[in-house]
Amino acid sequence: MDVLKLLHKMTIEEKIGQLMQLAPFFFIKDLEIEVAGHVSDIGINQKKIFQSGSVLGIGNAEEMIEVQKKYLNQSRLQIPLIFMADIIHGYETIFPVPLALSCSWNPQLAYQMARVSASEASAAGIHVTFSPMADLSRDPRWGRVVEGFGEDAYLSSSFVKQMVKGYQNGDISQPGNLASCVKHFAAYGAVEAGRDYNTVDVSRLFLHQYHLTGYKAAIDAGAKMIMTAFNLVDGVPSTVNSYLLREVLRDQWKFQGVTISDYDSLHQIIEHGCAQDNKEAALLGIEAGLDIEMASSCYVNYLPELINEKMVDIKLVDEAVLRILELKNEVGLFDNPFKGANPKLEKELIHSKEHLKTVKEISDECSVLLKNNHVLPLKKDAKIALIGPYAQSRSTNGSWSWHGKRELNSTLEEALIKDGVIPVITLNVESKEKISDQEIEVLKTAEYVIIAIGEDAYESGEARSKTDLSIPRKQVTLIQLCKDLGLKCVVVIYSGRPLILDQVLEADALLYAWFLGSQTNESISDVLFGKVNPSGKLTMSFPRNVGQIPVYYNYFNTGRPKREGIQNEFVSYYLDLPNSPLFPFGYGLSYSSFKYKDLILSQDEIYPSDELCVKVEITNQSDVSGYETIQLYIRDYVSKIARPIKELKGFKKIWFEKQSSQIVEFKVNLNDLMIIDANGNQFFEYGKFAVMVGPNSEDVQSKDFRLIKESEL
Repeated sequence: MDVLKLLHKMTIEEKIGQLMQLAPFFFIKDLEIEVAGHVSDIGINQKKIFQSGSVLGIGNAEEMIEVQKKYLNQSRLQIPLIFMADIIHGYETIFPVPLALSCSWNPQLAYQMARVSASEASAAGIHVTFSPMADLSRDPRWGRVVEGFGEDAYLSSSFVKQMVKGYQNGDISQPGNLASCVKHFAAYGAVEAGRDYNTVDVSRLFLHQYHLTGYKAAIDAGAKMIMTAFNLVDGVPSTVNSYLLREVLRDQWKFQGVTISDYDSLHQIIEHGCAQDNKEAALLGIEAGLDIEMASSCYVNYLPELINEKMVDIKLVDEAVLRILELKNEVGLFDNPFKGANPKLEKELIHSKEHLKTVKEISDECSVLLKNNHVLPLKKDAKIALIGPYAQSRSTNGSWSWHGKRELNSTLEEALIKDGVIPVITLNVESKEKISDQEIEVLKTAEYVIIAIGEDAYESGEARSKTDLSIPRKQVTLIQLCKDLGLKCVVVIYSGRPLILDQVLEADALLYAWFLGSQTNESISDVLFGKVNPSGKLTMSFPRNVGQIPVYYNYFNTGRPKREGIQNEFVSYYLDLPNSPLFPFGYGLSYSSFKYKDLILSQDEIYPSDELCVKVEITNQSDVSGYETIQLYIRDYVSKIARPIKELKGFKKIWFEKQSSQIVEFKVNLNDLMIIDANGNQFFEYGKFAVMVGPNSEDVQSKDFRLIKESEL
């Protein structure tokens, strides 16, 4: 399709219609009866509806085909709709939530997850997914940490890249592939006080060094779209922020794809106090470089007027429309407006054995063992009791699993029984007050108690900010009861964010299971009984209490840092708690026991053109084979721009047979020593660096080296 030729045939109204995205019910419901209120709310009519360019969400392949047919019947130029949706961690076959996925420290799993998600969603008639979320966040009060990949820019970018590659698979015109729209541009994860939709105030330095890296990684991987955020950046709403949308995105990064607002966010700049009405919002949006407005009608209602008044150059509209037409052409919609939609294939793929097998394999690498006082793995012939609100719950999909059917999931009790473990008693209770004296007598006969507790799935995700991150609803009393009875306690926590765990530390074992999707409890059962050796490691630091937030590993020293063993009250510290987190970034236990020794650098001084070889010997001292994730960190001791005490620059997840050793090798080059300034420019400085290797961000071995000029030798 010659989209430029098509553009010249379009009227102004047809062009502007391409800039509007609506929900599918606008096209298939009775406009005068069922949709009347929605139509009047945003001030559009049937003509404008049937000139819009894209659809937000769809029920299934049959609904997509119905909408597309009705639309094309009224389209003068036969320009098809493009269908977009939030496919975050699975379509109907649900995978671990992204934060859990990142705890695998295995980005290849993100690729696999995205491939399955794309195949199911494409068969349902979807062409674009609003995923991955590349927002970096260090605040677990923000519910949307569940959608991201943790607190570290390097690790997050690794997962973002693989998600994009998995969705798109090299050619978005092919059935089974989706175009990827990365979100939320920019810095949405830095909302003040962890409160959703709130203000963001970060320096340009931190914006470029940390918060923009994930989006850039997605674009470098080929992402076709980018979604703006609800928040302000530098006092300007991201949706109309020309610095972000033009200077950074178009000029610096050379992005050629489509930009889209988040839900109603163009209209919402009025509430921000940055536009007096929808007309001004339309003006600011098109000038800033926003192509599509989602779920509002500023463009369609006011751009014709603004063009007639010479306040908007039609060239800005043409540029936006051309990008949209090019995307539709690349997806293959002009050749086949129903591209992908296949009701028969959709039914075959959803919850297929093959897809569930992939979910299980991925889930096995995501849960994190935080404590194990020689209790796990459990023996199947032991007397096991199972208590807690997740003992018989199927709600394990987590947020943003809008097509997932939780009734298809197994409960933990069912998963245990399937594995041949019959609990002596199962109590689906939230607190010890719900347990009768008779039930307590049965409970006493158990050797071990599995206590399955945590957040409800609806308590994390969008619009799920919290100030109290403790285990809710008196669930900790179950642990207190079992300890009072002298029973060994294995606590399993289901959650979409880091919680405050001070009240559960007396448990004998603590497994942070997250929400792992369609195979959550099958995976948990296999971990508890040793069929799977846990290998997950945290990608967000766990605070000791909410007062520490934000707490993260790659912090900056102050001019008065707290130093261990030195008594000085006039330093940066808390009176009531250590500065350190309860569980640090990168932390996670295994049934194996790994020892690190003999960190060796190939040289003490390197040129900018050199590559430093870093080696460490790691031994699995146990009789259990398993994975270990070896982490490499770098510190720049002296720089014109202050650097954090350490930054993750490499990691390897390696399988170790029992009682075996391996020499693990990393390469460090100039890219790992680069600094990003407040304008997004990279540079380096000569001087002294440290390289650190270990199983987590706190327990590391360290050696120094210098980056020197050739003339220094």
